[in-house]
Amino acid sequence: MTATNGARRILVVEDNKVVTRALSELLRQKGFDPVVFHAAQPALELAAQPPAAGDVPFAAALLDIHLPDFSGLELARELRKSLGAKLPIIILSGDTSMDTLRELADTGVTYFLAKPVHVGLLLQRLQECTA
Repeated sequence: MTATNGARRILVVEDNKVVTRALSELLRQKGFDPVVFHAAQPALELAAQPPAAGDVPFAAALLDIHLPDFSGLELARELRKSLGAKLPIIILSGDTSMDTLRELADTGVTYFLAKPVHVGLLLQRLQECTA
């Protein structure tokens, strides 16, 4: 899990493999090192472990809301506990229901971007958060 060439590590948790491939490629092209999970639990397990020698902390997390094991909003809460208040967390989701939007306030999420995500806006938010 060591970042290559000084790249900023980004935790990506998204169950759609097409989306994760596209996000990973985009992130690599822009100098990030994506660490991808397709479910919340394995991401939480990694976040709970002490960093291995040579690992750099995550610069940000990109999370989907609807994951196969549990909600990305709950994942955001748990990541706040294990990785701290400074970690930028960006939710990428097609779920723009009022219930979801209300729940965002209690999750510690930095940004919410509706799918389909505007790539320029996502990259701008990541640059702001990880600079």
